[in-house]
Amino acid sequence: MTLTLVSVGLSSHLDLSLRAIEAAKSAHHVYAEEYTMRLDTTVETLEATIGRPVTPLPRGGMEEDASRLLEAAENSDIAILVGGDALAATTHLSLLVDAARRSIPVKVVHGSSVFTAIAESGLSLYKFGRTVTVPMPEKGPVDTVLRTLKENAEYGLHTLLLLDLDVPAGRYLTVPEAITRLEKTGEFPLDTLVVAAARLGSDSQIIRADAALNLKDADYGGPPYALVVPGQLHFLEEEALQVMAGCPPGLLEGRRVQGELDRLVEKYVKGCRRVLEVIKVAELPSELTGEAVTGLLDHARRYLEDADYYRVEQKPVALASVAYAEGVLDALKLLGLADFQW
Repeated sequence: MTLTLVSVGLSSHLDLSLRAIEAAKSAHHVYAEEYTMRLDTTVETLEATIGRPVTPLPRGGMEEDASRLLEAAENSDIAILVGGDALAATTHLSLLVDAARRSIPVKVVHGSSVFTAIAESGLSLYKFGRTVTVPMPEKGPVDTVLRTLKENAEYGLHTLLLLDLDVPAGRYLTVPEAITRLEKTGEFPLDTLVVAAARLGSDSQIIRADAALNLKDADYGGPPYALVVPGQLHFLEEEALQVMAGCPPGLLEGRRVQGELDRLVEKYVKGCRRVLEVIKVAELPSELTGEAVTGLLDHARRYLEDADYYRVEQKPVALASVAYAEGVLDALKLLGLADFQW
């Protein structure tokens, strides 16, 4: 017998794929997990769409009733309907692992999710880093969120922030609440470029890019919500943010997020230039002239100029240019022709 996780999709029963409908129809028992995300549909509508009875799982059912579901899957075909993509939540992956350990065949019917739909903002999916959830105040601080933002920014990556929710209680962390939580830490300036999204995949979706200050007091309608803090932007992403998310052009002018390449090149160029300012040329042997050493120092300076140029172009060869400059200076020191400390 088989355990099948069936992705409903991003918004409602209308997002069910033909493969998903067929998988649900062919199962002996169909369950619906309604607590990891909010869908604009009902159990009754899902039943009408797939033509089969659907049993809602109680809150925490995927964790607390996992053994019962697996026992049922040992004797019959079980399908579990899950909002978004079935494997977007760790809980669902855990169920598959437990099933595999019990030698129960498993299948997954994938579907649309926020992780792909967020590309409609104009940001490239290839440039997203780690995703993190902004918790409700009663669930703890936002330290992990700030750390994730910092880590992704170091590599120039975009950060997707999922806003916390409690579906049974009808409680959803809103965009203004999330921005306020981050602002209160003192580590999230309100001039930060942010993309706010609401109800992605629905006919009433909202995608808006602006400074956090301007997004803080806006009305986004009903949930679910998400935020993106962009990292380094390609010129096409900048254009897309303006056209597709209404980003004010002025907010992108002169904008620079320091990525890992920038950080390293800036660090090593600064060190080399400091050495060039204080370097002392030693007494030279007769076969060497001051012009020869000066020429080598000029080479080092030109390598640093190359590093600055390639850094602006975001080319990794910038690091190689710095390394050449350091190599010239180290060689002079090792040969006793110059004295300095890094």
